[in-house]
Amino acid sequence: MSAIDDMALSDEALEAWMAAKTNPRPLVRTVSALDGFVTASVTGPRFADPQDWMCPLMGLRRDVLAKGSATDHAVFASLARIHNRINETLFDRPQDYAPRFTTKPGGGIDPRP
Repeated sequence: MSAIDDMALSDEALEAWMAAKTNPRPLVRTVSALDGFVTASVTGPRFADPQDWMCPLMGLRRDVLAKGSATDHAVFASLARIHNRINETLFDRPQDYAPRFTTKPGGGIDPRP
């Protein structure tokens, strides 16, 4: 386990935080949507500094690592963990990659988020 993994929130806790966070509100509200956004950023045409998109994506200040709360740090660590997992999978074992879709109450995938 890394320090990021130790600090990161569970997917359930992260999704609850995204649903409740306001001012500014995260651009995504579910782990499924977050996973899709991060996948797009990892595979995008140019490499951007992760803080350039991670902070606005989650509604965090750009200086979150220097001045954020413990919860802000946990959210950032959660996002870093997701980014690292997707990056490692796509570049080391692309055949193992699968999107994380939300499931519908009656079964089946819900690709909307």
